[in-house]
Amino acid sequence: MVLVSPNVEPKAIWEFESEIRVLHHPTTISVKYQAMVHTGAIRQTASIVSMSVQHMRTGDKALCRFRFIKNPEYIKEGMRMVFREGRTKAVGNIVNTFPDAQAPYRAAKRDKMKSRYYKGARRRIKSYNDRTEQNDNQTDVTTPLKPNAPEADPS
Repeated sequence: MVLVSPNVEPKAIWEFESEIRVLHHPTTISVKYQAMVHTGAIRQTASIVSMSVQHMRTGDKALCRFRFIKNPEYIKEGMRMVFREGRTKAVGNIVNTFPDAQAPYRAAKRDKMKSRYYKGARRRIKSYNDRTEQNDNQTDVTTPLKPNAPEADPS
């Protein structure tokens, strides 16, 4: 939540572009990399959507487009940011914001998980029906069941 004048016309944004320098990273950073972004009072995980280079290592500098994972945030151009995850550290400045970027569509993932669950349930029901059908086929309905006859005394 942000307290600003209505004259500013604040907009929460999902995506922003930042020029960052990697201070330390053990391997390489590329598109889809996720880490915690700190800028002002904001602390949220963001994912790299695109980069001006293919990958970055310690000491490299690039223009990266980030997308917040959970919620849109109110940020402005020129704000400083820190990008970190584990021992990875990067710093930079926000150079551009994209207020028209759409919220991520999470229903697709939810529907995929739902269909995966129901698919498994359908498979279990079909398996149960097949087993009961096999058991029904094994018992002959035309022959009456014989009651247990008392065992003959062996002596």
